[in-house]
Amino acid sequence: MKDLRIKISGTSGQGIISSGDILSYATARKGYYVTTYRAFPSEIRGDGKCYYTLRISEHKALTATGETDVLVCLDEDTIYECLSELKQNSILIYDSDLVSELKETRDDIIKYAIPLKTIAKNIGSERSRNMVALGIVVGLIQNLHLEEQILKDIELRYKSKSQEVIDANKKALNAGFEYVKSTLKRIDDYDKVQMASTGAKLIMSGNEAIGLAALVSGCRFFAGYPITPATEIMEWLAKELPKFGGKMVQCEDEIAAINYALGASYSGVKAMTATSGPGFSLMQEALGLASMAEIPIVIADVQRCGPSTGVPTKTEQSDLFAAMYGTHGDCPKIVLAPMNVADCFYQTINAFNFAEQYQVPVIVLSDASLGPRRECVDLIDLDKLNIINRQKPVLKEGDTYNRYEDTPSGISPISCPGDLYGEHVVTGLEHTPQNAPTPEPHVHRMMTEKRFRKLETAAGQFSKAKTYGDENASIGIISWGSTSGPVFEAIDKAKENGIKVQALYPRTLYPLPTDWIKGFIKNKDVVIVIEANYNAQFKSTIVERCTKTEVLEFLKYDGTPFTPEEIYEEIQKVSKLQESKYSLTTNKHTHF
Repeated sequence: MKDLRIKISGTSGQGIISSGDILSYATARKGYYVTTYRAFPSEIRGDGKCYYTLRISEHKALTATGETDVLVCLDEDTIYECLSELKQNSILIYDSDLVSELKETRDDIIKYAIPLKTIAKNIGSERSRNMVALGIVVGLIQNLHLEEQILKDIELRYKSKSQEVIDANKKALNAGFEYVKSTLKRIDDYDKVQMASTGAKLIMSGNEAIGLAALVSGCRFFAGYPITPATEIMEWLAKELPKFGGKMVQCEDEIAAINYALGASYSGVKAMTATSGPGFSLMQEALGLASMAEIPIVIADVQRCGPSTGVPTKTEQSDLFAAMYGTHGDCPKIVLAPMNVADCFYQTINAFNFAEQYQVPVIVLSDASLGPRRECVDLIDLDKLNIINRQKPVLKEGDTYNRYEDTPSGISPISCPGDLYGEHVVTGLEHTPQNAPTPEPHVHRMMTEKRFRKLETAAGQFSKAKTYGDENASIGIISWGSTSGPVFEAIDKAKENGIKVQALYPRTLYPLPTDWIKGFIKNKDVVIVIEANYNAQFKSTIVERCTKTEVLEFLKYDGTPFTPEEIYEEIQKVSKLQESKYSLTTNKHTHF
């Protein structure tokens, strides 16, 4: 086994997330590749369900979602919820103190009923059941030699707690490990799991990658309001910005947050904010101000499930229209969509570069699948990064400074308060190149064209759309953002079974890269657009702007991320329809 998925499940307060985090960090520090998926309950307090999926591999894994090898359940309900996810000959571990007999079961899996509560109680505290269970897992895959590193990571995780807490967790881990060695009657072969360690690497979440990229880009001001699942960006920068002379301000709401950030950027400081759907709605008016006044700003929108409060801890890709077409008036902006955790870093670097160079708001569209997800990222050479700063005017006494000069590129040098001879007035009103407010029709036409000309200039610098799969494939998939991992793995599985598929992933969604999309569609017999929303927002945009031919859709909007298995199943359906030469319209609108 060179690839292993472990899922830990239970209710809030049982330490599901902390035990998963400890295991993921320790595994990465041992040199293995790790990718995770964390699911939280939406309730602030209560007994909502928590799930932590961890995939360990000796190669870079693309997604944590999919069939499970080892399932650890600390409550009864999640046993039956997750039972169908287990592979054949995989392992189910559950607490026999809570579940004396399974109501549902499968004959093709290995079941270990272990008295986790009793073991934990015997060593001092029933609350340490999660660490006993973690010790069981470590004992089952002992050839990965994780126990010493996990003990170190327990100290790191609980360094702010008392030594008593640290010692109790270590003792619980060791108790679980010893139970496997001395008591468990094993009927599995997971002791044969062996993977090659591939050396040093970073492990971070998508949210942390956005924060790190902001810091590296020179961002020194962040304003935000706590909102799931974007809060981690604010929390990370709150700790790191002061070390570099920066500031984080927690505001009273998202309207204040974006306006604080605009004020900081106007004063000459690279600035950003981060939010999710409801907060992004509140920011729409200020986005228009940033566009009209040509003030650089970066906004990270970590999308979540549903309108209004919705399901705050679940994922969707349903803010696309808001990002592309939101706010009032003709509002030039750039919308970027990172594909994975590493891409969160690099696309955020691009976001700051575009914002500064073209003086536009840039939106980074992440989501609740990608933002909290932790992955191993190859070491980053900061010296090779291209960091762009805004163009400043070169002025001398007596010069006239035209802040909004109508240039061929649309870019006009920007001065900041205090810059000598660069004084100017900024408002949200339409204005002449000399900064004077005016309602004149010919001026509004000229300045609108100037502002949008910046996007035409920027287009040559956008990251090329990512392609994956066989370029001669007749079946194409177009998607964006966090779906990339499951899609790419489904394409690999299709290839193994003789089905050729190629995917196209634009990282820039606005301005829409129509040339790339048209060229891709032209070479395919059938194209499926895969996205996590009900209204097929990206498909609608593609059909409107890029093609008159039929495009299929595969949609998911239940709050959970796509898995490779369900995407492969859809590929199979389309392939069979192709072969039978029946009308593909019968499969036109697949909802999952």
